[in-house]
Amino acid sequence: MNKALTSVINFRIVLIIVETLIVYYVYNQYDIHLDVDFNIISIAIVFPLVFSITSAYQRRQDAIRNFTEFRNKMIDLSNIFFAVDQIDNKTYKSLFNELVTAQSILIDYLKNNDSNYDQLREKRKDILKLIDDNKSYFNEREKDSLIRVKNEMFLAAEQLRGIKIHGTPISMRKYCLFFIYLSPFLYNSQLVAIDTMGFVGLEMSLSVVFSLAVSFVLMALYNVQDYIENPFDQNGLDDLKIDFMQVNDWESLYG
Repeated sequence: MNKALTSVINFRIVLIIVETLIVYYVYNQYDIHLDVDFNIISIAIVFPLVFSITSAYQRRQDAIRNFTEFRNKMIDLSNIFFAVDQIDNKTYKSLFNELVTAQSILIDYLKNNDSNYDQLREKRKDILKLIDDNKSYFNEREKDSLIRVKNEMFLAAEQLRGIKIHGTPISMRKYCLFFIYLSPFLYNSQLVAIDTMGFVGLEMSLSVVFSLAVSFVLMALYNVQDYIENPFDQNGLDDLKIDFMQVNDWESLYG
């Protein structure tokens, strides 16, 4: 619980808090009061921020679905291959090992930005060749099933790659971040304490706290979006739990 709450704290949070305090002090010191419509914050910050978070969350959900699809198709392909009577232990293990290797290449690509995805496409050809080398053992229905499942498995891999390289529109994210940094200049002028009841100290304290809270929440939400933007890098608490989802060696039907 504590880790989940503190995970959003980074240099941006520190920067926006320092900025807010400085702006508040300057506005209070020089009695600056600007007549700003708070709706501008909704239009310039809240709407693009909500859109970005929703988009990043949807990418994460799509990643979970496609990785699960990739995993299930691996198992389906090996099961169909195993079910053919003429396929021996050695041939089955060769296919299963090729599938696990393909999975390892995909996971390495998803986790690391410098990994080469073309290796997976080469492995796709190796798997097809292995199936083709044993095609005399299959009837037409089994051949169709093997090719179809293989294609669906690598389609899921291609969709995962698409998710990785096509993120939330970067222009909107930068636009949103710019206006978050600009926001203390917009609302602080209306939060500076005014002595109306003789409790300047209390009013100023509440005003500063509210001002800091607004800045903190806006930047924390941006950080949440930033953390779930890449669901594969294993840096955020809500990333894809790849180590728990991948096919393991013990799932081979020959142990």
